[in-house]
Amino acid sequence: MKYLLKYSAALLLPLLALSSCREEPNYPDEPRIEFRRVEQFHFQENGIQRDSLVLVVGFEDGDGNLGLTRSNDPNHADRQAPFDQPPYNNNFITDLYVKRPVAPGSLDSTFVKYQFPVAGFDFSGRFPRLSADERQEPLEGEIKYSLNITSDIFRPGEVIKFDIFIYDRTTPLPNKSNVVETRPVKLFTQ
Repeated sequence: MKYLLKYSAALLLPLLALSSCREEPNYPDEPRIEFRRVEQFHFQENGIQRDSLVLVVGFEDGDGNLGLTRSNDPNHADRQAPFDQPPYNNNFITDLYVKRPVAPGSLDSTFVKYQFPVAGFDFSGRFPRLSADERQEPLEGEIKYSLNITSDIFRPGEVIKFDIFIYDRTTPLPNKSNVVETRPVKLFTQ
């Protein structure tokens, strides 16, 4: 019994060391995303209701080239072609849908793509680089993307949702992720 206790500790230590070695995941180079949640915060400012929405998506990427700098330096690689013009100037792409009645007076409703009053405006934007260097290695985690919606455009109680996808930094053409749909969000309600 004395030897069993003495040698079991010596055998247990190498087993723990070997079990802690983790093999790197093998993800494709095209980013994959999944919808996680929408965090919603309500504010009122100068008589206008405001909802701050945080869209949270999980991601996996095999070569880790996600994110674009927010720098305004025109010589930065993330401000050169193809990232200097649509559709690749943004890497977090959103399509907004609003729940509308199928017909006037109908109780049935469906989501329709929202037409912004200003041409070319939407809620798409850039999320920053997720890796500090240019090494190609798998990455996984969450992207939290914030936006603000105000009651001067949408009515209290209106229901919206988003379709989301992301681009990576592959050149000459970035890889596009799959598209995910958020849960419906009721605006300006507690």
